[in-house]
Amino acid sequence: MSTRQPIRKSVRFEVFKRDNFTCQYCGAKAPDVILHVDHINPVSKGGDNEIINLVTACQPCNLGKSDRVLSDSSSIDRQRAQLEGLNERREQLEMMLAWRDELQSFGDTTVDLVAERIVARMPGHSINEHGRSLIRNWIKKFSVEEILDALDVAADKMSSSPDQEEVNECFDAIPRICVTRRLPEVKQKMLYARGILRRRIYVNHSIVMPLMANAIEAGLDVEELIEFSKTVKNWTEFRAAMEEIANG
Repeated sequence: MSTRQPIRKSVRFEVFKRDNFTCQYCGAKAPDVILHVDHINPVSKGGDNEIINLVTACQPCNLGKSDRVLSDSSSIDRQRAQLEGLNERREQLEMMLAWRDELQSFGDTTVDLVAERIVARMPGHSINEHGRSLIRNWIKKFSVEEILDALDVAADKMSSSPDQEEVNECFDAIPRICVTRRLPEVKQKMLYARGILRRRIYVNHSIVMPLMANAIEAGLDVEELIEFSKTVKNWTEFRAAMEEIANG
């Protein structure tokens, strides 16, 4: 006769989880009933505490079963199938975790490559951990090609020996350029015209874009808008011209 050993709490919990906290004899569930862990093959007949020999049973079923061995193998087969299913899910989870680690490694490599390209365009400067975290966020939103193209656009505007302020402005401009380049071409050129105006004259930022949009909708060619932005003398003149075109 086998000596009864207490079932560890961790093992009991694993059995309950495997069986969805449901009595495998009658289908009763916690917390409607008190659940026990029952030996399929009783200890008195050589059963052990291996999980394959354990099953969730409600208190009435467990007490009524005494030390009788189940009359067929259906419960054992069910437990074996459940264990096989658990093992399959565990293996799939391990594969998913490995895949996540591979993606993380790939992401870190991509960040390194983008950071190297940025530093190459900014001689004498480096990227700290905060900068790397920003690059990592960019990569989630934009393709590497978009980021590098934006870098070229921003870096081409810097002087040959940029100071820290210039470098910071270039770095911060990269995601904005990525966003702009996803806009329709007309909208991109309107933003370009706005940039010209902002560098040359005072601009009312709250209405400049709607003014340009109304004028273009009324027939103003966007290339003409750009050229006008390069020569207009002040905001009053620009606003009057846009309103005149919009109002026909």
